[in-house]
Amino acid sequence: MKVLSYNIYGVKDTKYPIPEFDIRQKNLYKNVNKILSDDEIKVLCFQEVNENNMELLEQILRENNFICLNKFPMKTESINQYNIVAVKNDGSIKVIDIFCLPHGKDESYKDINEQNIDYDMSDYRTTVFVLFKCNNKRFLIGNIHTDYISTIGKINGVIKSLNYLDSVDADFKFIVGDMNMVSHMSEVYNILKEKTNYTTVSRNKNFDILDNSWHGYGTKEQVNVDFTFVEKSKVNLYDYKIIKQSDMMQEGSDHRPIIINIEMSNEY
Repeated sequence: MKVLSYNIYGVKDTKYPIPEFDIRQKNLYKNVNKILSDDEIKVLCFQEVNENNMELLEQILRENNFICLNKFPMKTESINQYNIVAVKNDGSIKVIDIFCLPHGKDESYKDINEQNIDYDMSDYRTTVFVLFKCNNKRFLIGNIHTDYISTIGKINGVIKSLNYLDSVDADFKFIVGDMNMVSHMSEVYNILKEKTNYTTVSRNKNFDILDNSWHGYGTKEQVNVDFTFVEKSKVNLYDYKIIKQSDMMQEGSDHRPIIINIEMSNEY
């Protein structure tokens, strides 16, 4: 099964010298349609969807035979923003349940990091979970977008999401999305230290990942901030690709789309 994870950057006006919104939308339409020509992609996870790009996204989903499963808003900087999950409408997936988990300020997570951690979250974020059945197996996928300022907010969001994965009965569980963390920073290690049954595959040494998921149209240093966490024992990563355009200005977002190709352990 292939899963697409993509922050599609719904900001219209920006102080950065990047392509105008209408140009980015045209690029987004062209690039995502090309990606979805792969019939093996069954689940789509989009972050940073809002009133600016929702109509275009819905058009893309219709034209490629995908069903949008949710529109749970999270209030951010005076605009409703969404983590959208969509599935292929070909009968291969049966949706069982959908749940939205908010990431609020939780004082109990203060002891994860050292002192002097910035705990002022810029806004409230969410993880949208979809429980579905495919090939007679139960899958639970979380589509996450964490806070981009507060270190503890990022950790809080991911750990809360992994705890929710643990609470649900499913054969295979994983979360994907924009976690606003850099792979070599302490946030990732703190999460894996607490949640020892999970691992991140976003910098797996078995894959030739030479590109970063956030490029910012060259305004800042490129970094990898989009991650995938999976259960160590049950999910095997068959392939992991960051899709890069030859010209950065042809990208539809300040993030690059990621294709995760997973297979289940033979033991399950």
